Amino acid sequence: MDLIRVEAEDKAALNGLIWTPEKRSNSLVILVPGATTGAALVPSHDYYPMANALTEKGYTFVIANMRASYNYPYAEYADAIKDIAAFVAYAKSADYTRIAILGISLGGPRMAQYMAERNDPAVKAVGFIASIPSPYLEFQVRATEADKRRLEDVLRRARSLVAQGKGLEPLAFENWFPDGRSFMATAKSMIGFFGAPSDQSAPSSVRFGPQIKVPALVIHGEKDEISFPQNAQAIYDSLTSSPRRELIWVPGASHYLSPGPIADAYAIKIAAWLAESMPIEPRQESAFAK
Repeated sequence: MDLIRVEAEDKAALNGLIWTPEKRSNSLVILVPGATTGAALVPSHDYYPMANALTEKGYTFVIANMRASYNYPYAEYADAIKDIAAFVAYAKSADYTRIAILGISLGGPRMAQYMAERNDPAVKAVGFIASIPSPYLEFQVRATEADKRRLEDVLRRARSLVAQGKGLEPLAFENWFPDGRSFMATAKSMIGFFGAPSDQSAPSSVRFGPQIKVPALVIHGEKDEISFPQNAQAIYDSLTSSPRRELIWVPGASHYLSPGPIADAYAIKIAAWLAESMPIEPRQESAFAK
């Protein structure tokens, strides 16, 4: 594993982690992290089995770090598109001609919007791992009516502040996650990350799903306690333009790629699907290398 540095089109500098197989091919896989921070490494996910499974098959594996991890809660959700583009550009500059993008949790909506807006022919396959349609939509499935009203109140307050030119004022939402974790963000960021479908700047896998025109995997834990299984079905159903879509369940898995059998199961299934959907091709040597 090595650390890489990439530069986005607006000159923002980002870091990522890269695993390269012993015999490098022309194929690279980018993982777009979840959570509002988009941090490359978090304690709840074990990505090492995925890195090992992919590199064993000849894929280079990159975990992209989103700029939101540097400046949350002032982050702009839409910046994730530029961040993903920076890692795709890095892959192309290193002569990778076949790229797959995987999005985990909130990384799914990030990836889906990138695919819809950029439509890059170098990206040959995508995957939604334990993904959500959006924070707002998954919350509508698992939250109580009282908590859903509480979210609407916070969003109304956020929209009002933005309309008054006070988009940088902080707002908090308590007990978003089942384990009681809360978050705080500026009014503008609150709408960007947690807004409803009527907020056009808000995330949405399902809104952009029909514009994905490459093979697509939806892989989800049967016991996901954050993104309930019907969310996976909704994402799969939205992929109407994909030439090959597959919904794979991981028995016993929660929302997280927990160390041990769960992370191993995700790794094996993802690597096997990619081997069929974006097979490794021999790397072409450049004229200068001959």
